[in-house]
Amino acid sequence: MRLFRLTLICTFAFCAIACHNTEDTATDFIPAPPDYTRTTAWFSTDTTGTTAHYADVFYIAPTCIWDWTAPTGAVCHYMNIDDSAQRTAVDNALRLGLALFGKDCRFFAPYYRQITMESWMTDGTETDRRYETAHTDIVAAFQYYMTHYNQGRPFILAGHSQGAKAVIELLKRNLTETQRQRLVAAYAFGFSITENELRTHTGLEPAQDSTDLGTIICFNSVSDPGAISPLFADNTVCINPLNWTTDTTYAPSSQNLGSVFLRADGSVDTILYSVGARLDLSTHTLIVDGIDPAQYYIPSISSLFPMGNFHVQEINLYFNNLQHNIRQRIETYIHSH
Repeated sequence: MRLFRLTLICTFAFCAIACHNTEDTATDFIPAPPDYTRTTAWFSTDTTGTTAHYADVFYIAPTCIWDWTAPTGAVCHYMNIDDSAQRTAVDNALRLGLALFGKDCRFFAPYYRQITMESWMTDGTETDRRYETAHTDIVAAFQYYMTHYNQGRPFILAGHSQGAKAVIELLKRNLTETQRQRLVAAYAFGFSITENELRTHTGLEPAQDSTDLGTIICFNSVSDPGAISPLFADNTVCINPLNWTTDTTYAPSSQNLGSVFLRADGSVDTILYSVGARLDLSTHTLIVDGIDPAQYYIPSISSLFPMGNFHVQEINLYFNNLQHNIRQRIETYIHSH
C-alpha cells in the first residue's frame, strides 16, 4: 500500500508505563489530572500565530490509547499524559488536526485522560462513566484556554472520534452565551448526535450549508449501510463535506478537492479525484465510493468499525474540502461581525 497511515493508526498505540494516583473503583485506577498551567499538558506548537490567523481552534484528539498495565498489576483505562510514549501516540493524530486547521487558525490541543479503545467496547453505561473523567479534563483545558489564550477572539471547536464526543458535550453543557457568540463553528468528525440530544439541547444546531455560523458539522462515512458502527446506530445528523448539502445529492469525485494522508516522514500525500459521497437519509450516514474498504480495514477494532467503515479516515477523505470550508466559515464570521 503506497500510503503510510501514520495519523490513522494511532489506535494501535499501546503503552505499559505506570498509572498512578486516584482509585476509581476496586479495580479501576486513574492517572493524576493534568495541570494545564504546564506547557507539557498541551500539544507543542507555536500558538502565537500570524496576522492571517484571525481565529483559534480548540482541538481534541481521538482515541489513541489501549488499556495498559501499571507496575502494580492494575489495568488503567485512561491516558497518562505524563507518559512520553502515550503522548507520542496521540501526537500523530494531533499533527493531522494541525495540518487541517493550522493554515487559518492558532492551534490549541490539550492532552487529556482520554478513555482507552477497550472502553468503547464495553457496556455503554460503563463507557459513559469512564468518559466523565476525560470530560473533566476537557472542561478544565477549555476554561484555561479561554482565560489565558483566547483573549476574546473568534474560535472553532473541533475533534475526531472521542474528540468529537468532547466537542458535542462542550456544546451541550459548558459554553457560556458570550462564548457561543464567538463560536465560528464546531467540527465533530466521526461521532453521533441523537434525536433526543437535538430536542433537549439548544446548543446543538446542525450545519445546513457551507457558511452557517455557530453550527455543528458532523458526518460518518461507510462504503455501504451494513458497515455502520454500532456506536452510531442512532445518529440523526450528517452533512456532505464535498457539496455541503444535507439531502441525497451525490457529490462525485470531481468535487473532491483532495484526500490527504501523511507519509512516514510526515510529508503530505494528496489524492485528487478519487472519493465521491452521497448522504443516506435513512441512516444519516455518508456512502462513499472510489476507495477500497480492504485497504483501510483494521481487524483489532472491527467490533466497532467493520469492513467498509471509514471512521479512522473521516478527516483524510475530505481534507482539502474541509480546509477550504474552515476558511469560508472564518471569512463569513469576519464579514458578519
